[in-house]
Amino acid sequence: MSERDLQDAKRLVLDHYEAVDAASPGKLAMAFARYTATDMPWRGMHPFNEQTGADAVAEAFLEPLAGAMGPLQRRPDIFFAGMNRIAGKHGLWVVQMGHLMGLWDQPFLGMPPSRKIAFLRYVDFHRVENGAIMEAACFTDLIALAYQAGLRPLPPQTGAAILTPGPRTHDGLLHGAHDPADGQKTMDLIDGMIDELIDLGAASPIEHLRRWWQPDMCWFGPGGIGASAFFKGYHRGHTSPFEEGLEFIRHCGHVARLAEGNYGGFFGWPSMTMRATGGFMGMPANGSPSDMRIVDLYRREGDLLAENWIFIDLLHFFAMQGLDILERLREVPRT
Repeated sequence: MSERDLQDAKRLVLDHYEAVDAASPGKLAMAFARYTATDMPWRGMHPFNEQTGADAVAEAFLEPLAGAMGPLQRRPDIFFAGMNRIAGKHGLWVVQMGHLMGLWDQPFLGMPPSRKIAFLRYVDFHRVENGAIMEAACFTDLIALAYQAGLRPLPPQTGAAILTPGPRTHDGLLHGAHDPADGQKTMDLIDGMIDELIDLGAASPIEHLRRWWQPDMCWFGPGGIGASAFFKGYHRGHTSPFEEGLEFIRHCGHVARLAEGNYGGFFGWPSMTMRATGGFMGMPANGSPSDMRIVDLYRREGDLLAENWIFIDLLHFFAMQGLDILERLREVPRT
């Protein structure tokens, strides 16, 4: 892959966003199709799940969102690209993370509107080949959106409920060229940390954190879990409840893993299979093995990781246990 290939792929994805963001309701499928392959596979979080082609993506996701919150303003915080490092899964991927902002004036997925400004947290992965987007994944934090309307779909979360910030260094939009050695250093660090994490059964003892993370690390988790900072806060706000309330069954691998400069990340479909043993997110035990579709993005600082942005398809995770959280919100919107 040449540097020109990388920059051309970024430009294509930015052009795609520009076309979709400028499209009016009823024309989103046409705009989405402009830079995407016919019958492009698209992965979205529950309830959007897997769609094929622009018409299906527009009907399931784009049009309902625009009808509820449009016009939308895209506010990206992280943007990078690179070759997929997963063995046997090649391809050039472009990643963008941020918020879609709008006035939430109409119901969305059965959730009543806030009639106020709202921020839908998102991350996209696009695989680019031969001048087109060949496949994509779009993770959105619907639980965090529900909180903004005063809805409480889950018991109180162990981390903080915040508007997720971008990088502390404000340098996450990698529109230009970067030294490949920096990206390789970031990728090696992520690979090493993840390999050890899986060997530990998805546990994060203090020795693991000290080996891979800056002491003032920040962990920005999904709605329902929340955000944590520093080793003490991370253990209290996420990893201890996670380890105590879930049984690790298997790591399922990743679809794409890449890095550029000080940024990198991956997504899995699913990433892990877990079993709820009781207490995680305030929920009861459930004997059904349940999949977690996960995105992790990272910022490296020197020789250690400093920040982590996480998306988990919790709606899908609980649906596999027989709990439809969106339906629950429709039946009992506020308690």
